[in-house]
Amino acid sequence: MPPRERRGTGTMAQEYSPLLIAVLICVVLTGIIIVYGLFMDRGAPPPKQPTLPPPPTGTPGTPVTTGAPVPTAPRSFFINVTPGAATARPGDTVRFTLVVHPEGGFAAPVEVKVSATALGGVFRDNHDLSTVSPPYPPLTYEATAPSLPPLVSTATVDATVTATGGGTVRTEKVQLVIRR
Repeated sequence: MPPRERRGTGTMAQEYSPLLIAVLICVVLTGIIIVYGLFMDRGAPPPKQPTLPPPPTGTPGTPVTTGAPVPTAPRSFFINVTPGAATARPGDTVRFTLVVHPEGGFAAPVEVKVSATALGGVFRDNHDLSTVSPPYPPLTYEATAPSLPPLVSTATVDATVTATGGGTVRTEKVQLVIRR
């Protein structure tokens, strides 16, 4: 039905049918409801996960297969250096021992390096000690305490022992105090 015109007021006004107005109101309200629903869905909690049935039971002492993967310990290692700190006179020899402790079936070769600094970086020393393989025998390193510069009665050598193997890197700090 075409819109009707009113005459007599000097301005043209269009009159719409009630059916057209009702359809427009329904369209606008439907749009508002859809937008509201989309915004409210963002704050909704995630859907619930289905609950799993309890694990099967068996007679005591009988293994039960559940199909769940068995967690395994990661294959890695840690190191232990002894002594962690020592005191010596210039020229003395100090023996350090490193032991590799494998975990979770770790069996890769481990390369060991030492990096040491003292006197604010004036003294630097780097050594590739060795590569140890299973069954990882203790690795010993004998360090000779360096001489001290004149007028210096005490110095501390800070060393970092780095062990690398099988994609794993472990470090241990060691200190050597040198006294006249």
